Amino acid sequence: IEVNDDKISQIEFDFYYGIAKTNNLNSTLYGTMTYGDYYSSYMGYKTSQSDKSQEYSTDYTWYDFFANTAVSTIKETKALLEDADANGFTYDNEDANYDEFIGKLKDAANEADTSYSDYLKQMFGKRATEKRVKEFLKDYLKSTAYQKQLTETLVATDTEVSSYYEDNKDTYDKFEYRTFTVKANSSDTDDMTAAKEKANAFAAGVSTELDFISQCRVYAEAGDDTYVDDGASLVSETKKSNIEEACADWIASSERKEGDLTVIEDDDNTCFYIVYYISRSYDGSDDDAIKSTLLNQKYSEYIKKYTDEYSVNVKKRFSYK
Repeated sequence: IEVNDDKISQIEFDFYYGIAKTNNLNSTLYGTMTYGDYYSSYMGYKTSQSDKSQEYSTDYTWYDFFANTAVSTIKETKALLEDADANGFTYDNEDANYDEFIGKLKDAANEADTSYSDYLKQMFGKRATEKRVKEFLKDYLKSTAYQKQLTETLVATDTEVSSYYEDNKDTYDKFEYRTFTVKANSSDTDDMTAAKEKANAFAAGVSTELDFISQCRVYAEAGDDTYVDDGASLVSETKKSNIEEACADWIASSERKEGDLTVIEDDDNTCFYIVYYISRSYDGSDDDAIKSTLLNQKYSEYIKKYTDEYSVNVKKRFSYK
């Protein structure tokens, strides 16, 4: 293939394919789940089978998917190296980083109970030897070292975090409110009307939070002792993304004030929600997440000045998107 008119050899491409694939599979998706876990559990991907033999989507194999990721990695590496040179970056730890990386590969080979030479081929293609991939590995390590330095200069300031929070507080604030659900017997007009009348009657008896607690007991179904507990109707410390969709916008509205009460119809679930608003708050626990989001945005914008200009020609070796 060619990237920015530079010819990429098969050995170089296979090296970046291995790097990109490994990084992708090992990246965290959510909690302790990696993308590799997700691909295996939910998309049927099998690491034991050839990527070219497995369908990722219609007319698109897993090889196509990882090959596209490899192209992105090549573009980003070239962009970082170009910017590093333009800014006079000195890579003082080149030899130490290289030896450390090779040491980890050898350790991984031992853990896999395979020879080092065979492990290199498994990771970086059938033509790979340490000598053949050394140049590409050193370029990659230099790019990651420069990326680390670059991101340190792009880290978000407290002012930027505060500004981003203010613009997106509905995403990060936590809400507290009380809710009671009146379920209709069916979606028929008569049943929905009856449920609405019941919900409105509930709301008519509420002036305070204590009234709401009392009404929950009055309107609970016969035999339902859930609302004996004063906290049964209370929802606290919850984000907008976890609130019932029908209620979320009303609760998160900037116009809300303590004591606001409403009845909300939910046709999809054939019910009505009576909602009593209490408060919203932010404890700063998402500041690190906001910093990460801002850093990713700033880094992406910075590096795009190179990558957006780079041409790519895969010469029909795979489906490139």
